[in-house]
Amino acid sequence: MLTIEGWKPASELQTGSRIATPRKIGFFGNEFMSESQVKLLAFLIAEGHTISRAVLFTNFDEKIQKDFRKSVEDFDKRLEVKKMKNQEGQFRVINPNKKTKIIAESRGNGKFAKGIQMEKKNYLREWLISVGAYGFKAIEKTIPVKVFSLTEQKTALFLNRLFSCDGTIRREGNRTRIGYCSSSEKLIKQVQHLLLKFGIISTLRKKTIFLEGKKFESFEITIEGFFCKEFLDKIGFFGEKEKIQKIAQRDFAERKFNPNYDTIPKELWNQYTPENWAKIGRKIGYKHPKALRESTKYSPSRNKLLQIAIADENELVQLLAESDIYWDEIKSIEEINKKTKVFDISVPEGHNFVANDIIIHNSYTMSVFLEEFARLPVEVRQRISVITIDTVGIFWSLKIPNKENEEILSEWGLHPEATDIRVLVPKGKEEFYREKEVPIDGSFTLKASELDAVEWMTLFTLTWKDAEGVLISRVIETVREKMGTYYGIDDIISVINQDTESEKLTRQALVSRMKMAKTWGLIEKKGTKIMDIAKPGKITVIDVSSYRQSIGMEGTRDIIVAMLGKRLFEERMLYRKEEEMKLVKGQKKESSMPIIWMLIDEAHMFMPNDRPSIALQVLLEWVRVGRQPGLSLLLATQRPNKLHPDAISQCDLFISHRMTSKPDIEAVAALRPSYMNQDFDKYYAQMPRAKGFALVIDDNTEKIWMIKIRPRLSWDAGVTASAFLR
Repeated sequence: MLTIEGWKPASELQTGSRIATPRKIGFFGNEFMSESQVKLLAFLIAEGHTISRAVLFTNFDEKIQKDFRKSVEDFDKRLEVKKMKNQEGQFRVINPNKKTKIIAESRGNGKFAKGIQMEKKNYLREWLISVGAYGFKAIEKTIPVKVFSLTEQKTALFLNRLFSCDGTIRREGNRTRIGYCSSSEKLIKQVQHLLLKFGIISTLRKKTIFLEGKKFESFEITIEGFFCKEFLDKIGFFGEKEKIQKIAQRDFAERKFNPNYDTIPKELWNQYTPENWAKIGRKIGYKHPKALRESTKYSPSRNKLLQIAIADENELVQLLAESDIYWDEIKSIEEINKKTKVFDISVPEGHNFVANDIIIHNSYTMSVFLEEFARLPVEVRQRISVITIDTVGIFWSLKIPNKENEEILSEWGLHPEATDIRVLVPKGKEEFYREKEVPIDGSFTLKASELDAVEWMTLFTLTWKDAEGVLISRVIETVREKMGTYYGIDDIISVINQDTESEKLTRQALVSRMKMAKTWGLIEKKGTKIMDIAKPGKITVIDVSSYRQSIGMEGTRDIIVAMLGKRLFEERMLYRKEEEMKLVKGQKKESSMPIIWMLIDEAHMFMPNDRPSIALQVLLEWVRVGRQPGLSLLLATQRPNKLHPDAISQCDLFISHRMTSKPDIEAVAALRPSYMNQDFDKYYAQMPRAKGFALVIDDNTEKIWMIKIRPRLSWDAGVTASAFLR
């Protein structure tokens, strides 16, 4: 799930954590339903009795009663609304025609026998049955699927009549509160979802009601503050409740709303701080500009963050302030300790989607490859080191046997089995992982002296045009002259403060960035030795998910991959010479530095075709000349059209699950070798639609295969290559 600090598995979250949910789902359909049908659905879901072959409606508002009668008439003029005797406000929809038409006869011994067909008398009941809105008790009621595909105007009409019947609008002093209550949990969540289509956020709570000594559970959604105004402007009430609505609307026209209802998590300040608080404070009109720094103690309102972002000219933070994300707080967490169906969904482009009105994420799996690497013969495995760049934080689950799929694995002659891997996380995040009991094996850091000026600029998203960019290049050159290859962030800060050629504000801004970088726990004097990462016979997962989409840290993942790739390349080039010399002397072709396989998930993030990336040039060097020193890449992506063309054209083995996106198919068309006798789209058309099938193009054998990937032996933390029901 998406947090302000990036994507995190649900297992790492806790009560009080804030996660991304949509502030608005502005998608409507074009499903046709007449106004009378929309109104009748709302009336009967809210206050209808639709069981025991009857269609009853109860309401005491004369305007609503009149509208109900008119809706029934517009629906079918043959029907009649009859007031129930001795039951005030209750009505029954009937067909007054007492004659019943026989459609197909069947008689036996002078009586009607089995097989006779008569015309249905209550046409409204038959329609309700057809749309799935008949025969349910109050606790079982739901909104028919068709309603979710209505136009905006018809959706608003449905909610208007629903709330006008069973909803509430109350004035408490100068505050307005709108609510809707139901004993059906599914129904109340459906209503909450429909409100989100209009950008109306509501709070859901469970209520316990005692009536005549009996206990009843119900569910209530409440709309408050600015969202009340949105409801009245876009949906509104009908009937008696319009009187309170008019009072509230007059009040709304004259008042300002509390902005603290819709805030950004205060953890934002761990990722972003303006270069100069006083300067920003003056720009936005603070009487005491330096006091703006106190904002870091609180969750900023959306409007306040927008003011800061505009004053700071920070487009990324401005996008965050203006986004359609509502940062909701987790109130409780419930573990489901039983077998349940799990739906794995794969989405191109953004790789995220909305499920149950929560923003969640998917990623392409390479787990089967990692399992196979771990099961190579010992003598082969000891010559190889596998390093995996984990951008989502899910490969730790390889450590756990997949007992859920025991039956499926047995069909392949396999059984659940854990995979021997090492998971390394940034040192600054290690304590967090330990606290959450996520199985990791240690941490890694980067050596400060190995980052050159360009890499520091990338880390802070600076350019040579920026005063800070010019300063950092001069400082790095100075600190290297003074201290050689053994220095840390504190040493760099000291040199920054001693610089006499830069302005004070520039020095302060760069020092602020350096102090922020220090809190990441990623860059140190010593750094992790490359031989501690590239261990023979080991699979090492480098988890960079904690820096995923974190504000102010966009270049961090690129730097990790670039530094790792550069060091591995340099070391392998040296050790390759050692291996050749041993071969010349008649000895075994071996060295203490194993051959490297680097697996990169979401490779288009590091090897993009449409923007610069510090990791791109390093990885392109692997692609072009990596074979000779023993460097291999396995790149996984859901968007081949976003991947640098050299990465596609240089590959020896191409494995593709079904693709339907034309730009993606065109991107891999450049790969087409002479031995392919038809276009890619034709191969995809021939591919079975069952899960796991893939196309393999092997340049070494000049052959093409259609294969099926086996099920995983280890636990799947929600990562699959395609959409399927597990």
